[in-house]
Amino acid sequence: MYKLADRQYSYEAWAMETDRLRLSIFRPQKAGDVTDYFKRNRKFHAKWAQTHNESYFTKATQKEYIKYDLKEFKRGFLFPLWITLKDQPDVIVGRLSFFNFAYGGMMSCAIGYHLDEKMTGNGYMQEAIDGATSLLMETLGLHRIEAFILPENEKSIATIKRCGFKQEGIRYSYMHINGKWRDHLSFYKLNVK
Repeated sequence: MYKLADRQYSYEAWAMETDRLRLSIFRPQKAGDVTDYFKRNRKFHAKWAQTHNESYFTKATQKEYIKYDLKEFKRGFLFPLWITLKDQPDVIVGRLSFFNFAYGGMMSCAIGYHLDEKMTGNGYMQEAIDGATSLLMETLGLHRIEAFILPENEKSIATIKRCGFKQEGIRYSYMHINGKWRDHLSFYKLNVK
């Protein structure tokens, strides 16, 4: 289902692979490609993504986000994975991020993700989620991973359910999306091994 990458590219701090994908933690030199990804998907992501101002879509801002990602990854509080095709590692397919890590008696985190509009419908996100959640549950011993999705985002709900997540309830006024605070459905997956 997954394996750690045999080698890393100079722009990667860490990488793993699934059957068709490479999941990488980027270094700041990848900020230009990340910015291009967000610009070309801006309209597509707008109704699902948190509210951003214009500066978010600049290389300088994305470089700062990547630096933050690296710092928080090293601290064990964020697992920020950029998704590329294994046979085309320069093509960003999407992003999968694990955050809000709680250790000790909780052993949990939350997951968020988005995909390039032109890459939807290929099962890429399911493959990425399955591989990364398996890795985190096996290596860190995470007990619970949560996902929060807008009720009308039927494709994302179908994806998370195919990955073995169960619906639990509602997170009221959870995130500021497209200009207003929105409720999200909550899902969870347990490590039952």
